[in-house]
Amino acid sequence: MRIKWVNHALRGIVRPFQISLRYKLMLLMVLIAVLPLSLVTLFATKTTKHSLASEVIRSNESRMEWAAKYFDEKFDQLQAVSYSLLLDSTLFPNANDGAVQSEGTPSFVNQYTIDRLKSLYSANNKNIAQVALYLKSQNRLYVVDKDAGISTDRLKTPQVDWGAIGRSHESLNLLLNNGKNTFSIVRSMNRFPDREVLGGVKLEVRWKMMNSVLDMVHSESNSEVFVADADGNVMYNPYSERIATEPETVKAALAGPGGQGYKESKRGFLFYQPSVSGQVWIVKFIPMEYVTEGASSTLNFSLITALAFAIVAIAASVLIAYITTRPIIRLTQSMKAVEIQNFEVDIREPRSDEIGTLERRFNSMLGRIKELIQTEYKATIEKRTAQVKAMQAQINPHFLHNALQAIGGIALSRNVPEINEHVRAISDLFRYTIRMKSDLVTVADELEHARNYLQIQKLRFQSMIEVRIDADEECLGCTIPKFSLQPIVENCFFHGLEGKMDAWSITIRVEKVLDEIEISIADNGIGIEESRLADIRRQLSQPADGQENGESMGISNVNARIKLLFGDEYGLFISSEWKAGTTVKLLIPAHEEGEKT
Repeated sequence: MRIKWVNHALRGIVRPFQISLRYKLMLLMVLIAVLPLSLVTLFATKTTKHSLASEVIRSNESRMEWAAKYFDEKFDQLQAVSYSLLLDSTLFPNANDGAVQSEGTPSFVNQYTIDRLKSLYSANNKNIAQVALYLKSQNRLYVVDKDAGISTDRLKTPQVDWGAIGRSHESLNLLLNNGKNTFSIVRSMNRFPDREVLGGVKLEVRWKMMNSVLDMVHSESNSEVFVADADGNVMYNPYSERIATEPETVKAALAGPGGQGYKESKRGFLFYQPSVSGQVWIVKFIPMEYVTEGASSTLNFSLITALAFAIVAIAASVLIAYITTRPIIRLTQSMKAVEIQNFEVDIREPRSDEIGTLERRFNSMLGRIKELIQTEYKATIEKRTAQVKAMQAQINPHFLHNALQAIGGIALSRNVPEINEHVRAISDLFRYTIRMKSDLVTVADELEHARNYLQIQKLRFQSMIEVRIDADEECLGCTIPKFSLQPIVENCFFHGLEGKMDAWSITIRVEKVLDEIEISIADNGIGIEESRLADIRRQLSQPADGQENGESMGISNVNARIKLLFGDEYGLFISSEWKAGTTVKLLIPAHEEGEKT
């Protein structure tokens, strides 16, 4: 129901433009005025947006590279803190060579270690929240934070299993996110020559030490900047508690093989830059609104300009269309009046331009129509009179056909079948003559008509005549001009057989040769003299519209109709030998009934 209503509404909108030149002209002028302006506006907006997007991409790629360098510098500073502990000869006296040995008593080492870590923490307490040191030689873990310094032999912590690190011979360098605005750098202390593990250090670092780096990247107020791990999980976001960027998008971007770069989507631009050997990623998302806001001023100005010009164009289009089409509409109204038989309309003040020429021709045509109406009226009366006379003339053949049918019925009732057979042949002959069909009939119908004619001739000549009809079955359904065979057969009697004392013979043969039908009608009559045969052949070889009517008017008529219907290559061809007989061949194309010729 809704689709039907929409279709009806659309037809109602489109219909005025289909039937009115005024509306078409108005629409065309509006399109000419508004379409180029709209395209220019769209192009300018798109170009501005593209330029802003390019500038955003270029500037942010540069910022992301600098931020990654500063991130690396910050982490290098933290690594320097851990290196300072490794280089302390009291804590690691044989870090460069030799076996690990401890200097002093355990109480001295414990106190020195706590004091050393406190000193290190105090120097870096703005950035470091906690320092933990594992000494394999003491098999103890020392932890210092803002509250106190402790020493413990419990080496397994929630984040690190120091005992397992001491038992291995592999270097360890991890960056762990603590989830409380801090992260931890965990690394093993290895002796330089053989990389044997001497201990390990863990620095719990405040993320805010990276704020200065992230502020440099956070150049747009509505952008999102955060630090993520290699799996795309958010580690630190100082600007918002919630991240609007889809996590799947971030993970897919960081998992790509290209390293740093950016991705553009309908939502905005996502920039990503690895740092700290790929352990952390600086991620920035700029919504597309930032770019569109930059182009909004150009867009607003363009839209206002386009709207103003569109209003002016529409007003001018309406005015011009009204003035231009007013004489056309006046001429159309006059024509509509003529359609309803009002011939009294007349345009008294024709214009001097092309439309004026149409108006003058219309006045002239109107006068001519009035004259033609009078002529047509007279012709109609005469035509109806002729039709009445034709119908009256048609009554006679029908009456004769019915009368012959009645005579045949009486002959049968009196047991005289021969009379009925001859009467039937005459009746069928008349019926075939008056039957209202096209000019083309089937070969079978035409042969039947010829049989009826020969049946009547047998009534006259009794046993003197022998008739033979031989037709291929595939030819019977093909079409042939009506009354093509009977005139030829009639010529056999009037010009060939009469005057011959011997037995008469007529042979009709129908066969298909390639894609043509060949019908030959042969008699054993007196034949045609050579001079007269030449005249007949000359007459038949002429074009259909140039043939003359003479003694052979019947076959000339048949030949002319065949050529008009099928072409000059078809028609009648006569061969004859004096005192021996005549053969007439009728050649037509092999077209089935109903097939287009």
